[in-house]
Amino acid sequence: MPQARKEIESIPDYVPGKSIDEIREKYGLSHITKLASNENPFGTSGMAVAAYKKCAAKLHLYPRGFAPELVKKLALKWKVNEENLIVGNGSDEILDLAARVYLNKGDYATGASSTFSVYSSVVKTVGAKYKAFPLESFYYPLESLPGFKNAKIIFICNPNNPTGTYFSNKKIFDFLKKVPEEILVVLDMAYRDFTDEGEPPLHKWIKQFPNLLCTRTFSKLYGLAGLRIGYGIASEQIIKALKKIKPPFNSNYPAQMAALAALDDVRFVEKSLKTNSEERKKLTQNLQSLGFDVLPSGANFVCVKIGKTAKEFVTWLESKGMIVRHLGSFDMPEWVRITVGTPKQNKDLLKIFQISR
Repeated sequence: MPQARKEIESIPDYVPGKSIDEIREKYGLSHITKLASNENPFGTSGMAVAAYKKCAAKLHLYPRGFAPELVKKLALKWKVNEENLIVGNGSDEILDLAARVYLNKGDYATGASSTFSVYSSVVKTVGAKYKAFPLESFYYPLESLPGFKNAKIIFICNPNNPTGTYFSNKKIFDFLKKVPEEILVVLDMAYRDFTDEGEPPLHKWIKQFPNLLCTRTFSKLYGLAGLRIGYGIASEQIIKALKKIKPPFNSNYPAQMAALAALDDVRFVEKSLKTNSEERKKLTQNLQSLGFDVLPSGANFVCVKIGKTAKEFVTWLESKGMIVRHLGSFDMPEWVRITVGTPKQNKDLLKIFQISR
């Protein structure tokens, strides 16, 4: 039997959240609410759905490899050149491309210990090593990372998954100034849309910091998680290098067209952002009133401390038709992550939490 490389064997299996079908089959429930994977509780942008359906007659054709229409619109949105953008099969693929381009076997990359597991996975895949620093009071360890002189890549998740904690634009900017220019900084901004702070001037940042790669996604705010489409913004040199190893048709045509339409669906975006901000605040306050510790969040989820019985608590919630994410795989076994749902979903969640007290 063929043997996988030792580096592959050392990568832990990705632990996804429980699916609705899985819980339905296990407990025989008719109504299940999933608040585990940070999906948009309002579904998908209506304009994106319409654009997706129009693609049906063209599914026999290959997509345009570099998603030119989408890249052009994104360039206008972020005030950058088209050469500063790359579209991927989810932002996960951009992270993978970065590791494959900039890491050699035995190199080091660094980031947090309790963060998105894909960072360490893509690093280990190429035979490099991931040095994890512990969170600092549940915030990303920004003060520790620049001091790790062996790093070839620094991964920053802002807001951080799974804590939801994040740093201001100024704090990130000051951090970038401390990083040696030969180190690539990957700034994962998958949840950045949901913070209460304005967007950073990415067009200025990538000019001042040619070692910066920012990743964004259509999975969260725009509700396109099922289509897997994201993108990266960086200097022309970085994007050119990533494109050299990008698969020819990595983002499919329906995903490109849906993302293109989603950017114009202002009403859907505004509703999603407004409701998330309001409901996140209510959810946090109500959970705190029940005696739970809740971390401050700038994302579309909240991180809640349950205690030593967190894993069993999550199983009990599932038996009641409520799916949340236990954070054992994030080295936070006493915590759970809860997606901010619709007002009704959040009320249903709180009723079940009240029973537990």
